[in-house]
Amino acid sequence: MSQHYFKTSYQGQAITVLMGWDRPLQGHFLVVEKDDVKEDAFVYSNLLDPALNGYRGLPPSLEYFKTKLSELGLTVPERMIREIEADRSANVGNRHVWYDELGNVGKQI
Repeated sequence: MSQHYFKTSYQGQAITVLMGWDRPLQGHFLVVEKDDVKEDAFVYSNLLDPALNGYRGLPPSLEYFKTKLSELGLTVPERMIREIEADRSANVGNRHVWYDELGNVGKQI
């Protein structure tokens, strides 16, 4: 699976947005997690979203997650979205990418 990470804040707390393409299950995922919190760490998880039950939590398009991020008041770099869409097109797996606050790739494995 490809994993794209972006650190930002949500309601004054540091969070990490993790999005990507799950190659084996052929769907996208989104997890928004509070940093340095052990209980109730998830702001959002695609696996806990009942609206995605018909997709096993993994829709084939990023549109739903773009809307979900907007509803949460979060934005991620456009480059991150483009890269995830490219991962889907190329059916990429085992890719990890971190983005800085300007949307530049800081680290990539």
